[in-house]
Amino acid sequence: MEEKLLEVLKQNAYGLTISELSKILNINRITLSKHLEILKERGYLNYRVVGKAKIWYINEDVNFLEMIHGNTPIIRLIRKDKNEFYNISDIKFLIIPSEIFQVLYLQALEINNLNFIRDSGKRFGIIISTTYKMYSGIERVLNEEYLKEIIKLTEKFGFGKIEDIFIDIKALDFLITLNSSIESLILKDIEDILKEKNVEIKEYFMEGYFEGLLSTLFGIPMIAINKSTLYKDPKTEFVVRKK
Repeated sequence: MEEKLLEVLKQNAYGLTISELSKILNINRITLSKHLEILKERGYLNYRVVGKAKIWYINEDVNFLEMIHGNTPIIRLIRKDKNEFYNISDIKFLIIPSEIFQVLYLQALEINNLNFIRDSGKRFGIIISTTYKMYSGIERVLNEEYLKEIIKLTEKFGFGKIEDIFIDIKALDFLITLNSSIESLILKDIEDILKEKNVEIKEYFMEGYFEGLLSTLFGIPMIAINKSTLYKDPKTEFVVRKK
């Protein structure tokens, strides 16, 4: 239903009232109203008041929200601007090989500061959450379905494959499990160097990413801990909770 609703509004750029939408879609107004509110909450729609009527219309830029909530492959949502930069809404992207993780690790090891990688991941998570809140209009994301969809961006970015997401929304406790992880492969490639440096071997970038992502979504400090990694364990797991 929501896909049909969006398609109708795409064909009517000025917008339509709930009565007009009801006639076009042949659906009762109460059910339709619920779908409209859901899409508004997710940032896809908005309305303006004209007299006693609400004119519903599609937000000008739902590209970023479609990346999170939709099924469109991320590569189809990336656009080029006039300067030939790739972007999704306000976020600019570089198309880079996975080996960049290896370069990051080697540079961080040279300066004896692997937290540099963690901080990079955290900044990326903050950017994603901040942009989501800006486009969706949701100041504090507490809907479990939305949280899972945002966390699953990990897959669309090519960082790994998520097996399970456990959320205790009251305690704000998370357990995120991955059964594949690009960062764990990089750790395996540079295993000898890491052991020689006698540093803790864990997924620093993703640990920081989940911490920045969820701290910003909730507006409170969160701490992420890489509990296990595919580098040496059957699965990669991250625990994220309030500080």
